[in-house]
Amino acid sequence: MCTVRALLAVTAVGACALAGLPASAAPVARPVAAAVAADTVVGTYYPLAPERLMDTRSGLGGRTGPLGAGTVVDLQVAGRGGVPASGAGSVVLNVTVAGPTASGYLTVYPAGQTRPTASSLNFGAGWLGSNNVTVKLAPDGRVGIYHHAGSTHVVVDVVGFYAGSDTVRGSHGRGGQYQRVTPTRLVDTRRERGPIEGNTLINRWVDFGPVSPHVRALVLNVTAVRPERSGFLSAWAGDSPVPTSSTVNYAAGTVVPNLAYVRTAICHDCGPWYGVPIFAVHSLRATDIVVDLVGVIDDGTLPGGLRFTPLDPTRIVDSRANLGTSGTLGPNATRRITAPPTVVTNATQVLATNVTAVAPTANTVVTVWPADAGVARPAASSLNPAAGQTVSNAVLAGIGPTDAFAVHNLAGSTHLVTDVVGSFQLPSGAAPADPLRVLATGGY
Repeated sequence: MCTVRALLAVTAVGACALAGLPASAAPVARPVAAAVAADTVVGTYYPLAPERLMDTRSGLGGRTGPLGAGTVVDLQVAGRGGVPASGAGSVVLNVTVAGPTASGYLTVYPAGQTRPTASSLNFGAGWLGSNNVTVKLAPDGRVGIYHHAGSTHVVVDVVGFYAGSDTVRGSHGRGGQYQRVTPTRLVDTRRERGPIEGNTLINRWVDFGPVSPHVRALVLNVTAVRPERSGFLSAWAGDSPVPTSSTVNYAAGTVVPNLAYVRTAICHDCGPWYGVPIFAVHSLRATDIVVDLVGVIDDGTLPGGLRFTPLDPTRIVDSRANLGTSGTLGPNATRRITAPPTVVTNATQVLATNVTAVAPTANTVVTVWPADAGVARPAASSLNPAAGQTVSNAVLAGIGPTDAFAVHNLAGSTHLVTDVVGSFQLPSGAAPADPLRVLATGGY
């Protein structure tokens, strides 16, 4: 059995200049949490139906009007959107900026703590887009949202949470563990039927064989490819009306990916595949859509499942400052990046990170995958930056037996920045398992 550890890269989308990222800081030495015991729910994931917590355009969440330069807004998360009032350690958010007047970035972090140098979402003037953000909650259940330059509206949707204590078990039952998968493309309308029309649904079922009944959520990379007008995609279980929250926000003619933790439902109308997990994607505007499977959240009972531990955001790579690697990554070039011991232990299987491509000289595709593990570069992309943009997206990639991951750049040259926000590890005494495989998939 091949044991591969994985890296969850959460990248920030944006555009324009080096000034759009905070200055680099050397990794700060800190103790890394030991592997958790299998008989606790701490570190397990609870998928939620997406719910909007903040929209500065309407005043939802307590803030009305755009955030100005240097502004910090504290957002109450615990006790809202399905997140318990106590017991949640971290939350998974989809954070969107709309109408920024200047290039800049957002940093999302536990409210009341010193703001880290890491960024959560990078953007250029006029940009519309989102990023998946995993963030530790402050003791009172809030997160802080810092805006760097200019002004912008901010929208925040919650899609799930990680248990921080066993008190969650009484109200929410058993949480799910992260399971590695063989990366699989589930949807590509470019090869199937062409762009979908606006206000259209795509429904998909996914068969994992005997483990299908244990799947509670899918970790997907959802990409809008050259939409005809500005709009958004929403991904959800498909067993209820289209949610008001968004998964991917896009402008006309762009290629915009985003990592999405999507709660699944059980298919009751899939013929011989009765009972397999299902999900749906809705687009407001006409666009091609690509959906890649990068992970699974189980029901907490499958072997080899991983638990999450939040870390203070820590920058481990900034090629502009020769941190972690040196200089730009050229065309058709691959760079090997080693995760420092400040963020990994022998039990670590996954790092939750924010990986950013900074000001590429050409339209390009950036791909992240395990190094030194005998794993070929996957066909799926991790980032799709346009020339001059500072762009990022959430990615799941293995770090292999030597704590390293590989990054490939297709065209031009680009700088790279990586911030670590958490880690996944096997419970104490648990053995790794082979990745789950998709046996079949289709529409319904």
